[in-house]
Amino acid sequence: MKSLNKFTLSLAAVCVTGIATGTAAMAANCPAGFPGANVNFQVGYGAGGGTDTVARKVASDLEVATGWTIVVQNKPGASGGVMAKGLLGRKADGLTIGVASNTTVVINPHVNADIGYTHNDFAYLGTGMVLNYGLVALADKPYDNLEEFIAMAKEKGRATISVGAATHTIAVDAIAEHYGVKLVSVPGKGSAAALKEALGGHVDATIQSTVHVSQIKAGKMVQLATLTPNRAPYAPDAKTLLENGMDLSIEGHIIFLVAKDTPKEILTCLSEHLAEVTNSDEYTKFLAGRSAVSGNMGPQGTAKWVADASVFYGKKLAK
Repeated sequence: MKSLNKFTLSLAAVCVTGIATGTAAMAANCPAGFPGANVNFQVGYGAGGGTDTVARKVASDLEVATGWTIVVQNKPGASGGVMAKGLLGRKADGLTIGVASNTTVVINPHVNADIGYTHNDFAYLGTGMVLNYGLVALADKPYDNLEEFIAMAKEKGRATISVGAATHTIAVDAIAEHYGVKLVSVPGKGSAAALKEALGGHVDATIQSTVHVSQIKAGKMVQLATLTPNRAPYAPDAKTLLENGMDLSIEGHIIFLVAKDTPKEILTCLSEHLAEVTNSDEYTKFLAGRSAVSGNMGPQGTAKWVADASVFYGKKLAK
């Protein structure tokens, strides 16, 4: 499991560098006359989800900051794959910006040979929110933490966990291996579907990133463990996997990307404006209200994180 730990440490370094770079940007440098037309945000998921909510907030704040007109369009399908593949056919003029999750660019190419792209086919502007993955269960279950959950699974001989992405399945397999217990991943069509399975009592637990937070705040669910390096702000009592003795942490990001051949001066313009918005007090308060943080890694930090994550998941998914 040492490779998992090395990957975690590299993520922390990238995040620190990216945040510092983004905060330093005070005013974006844009080509004269840019954009000269509407800017389109193409969201790789349906309306109302976490990625869509963040995309619309960033678009709104960018309009206020720049005077641009930004149109948000939802292009769901294949965990953002439909949007990403469509982005390849767009003119590299910076007028079409994809909004995706890490699953879109670092998981899809490894699990779908027909997806039609790799992470190298895009240029990255930065990130908009850290996805705090957690292992979650109904509050009325007879376990409130990972230790009790594992004890239940060993007593029953197995436990079921609904998942909405390959990232989640990797975490389930790693937890099962570490504790020597049978954990069965129950695939769903996205996190919302996986959450529905858990809320309906059809599985013992689920792995989620954002859509379960309201359920925790309402007292309907409890976070058994946090998969990211640090405890989640909405579940401060839930230990991380690292704190539970595992050499594993997995996190995700909402990522902003454009066509790879977009001119450098346009990339600078867009990434600097994105940094201004995502590091603003207004945006920080917006995410805090959703028990989330920005953590914009900037263009170089995002590109490095994506490249490292692609290698990591490529190895894990090849097993």
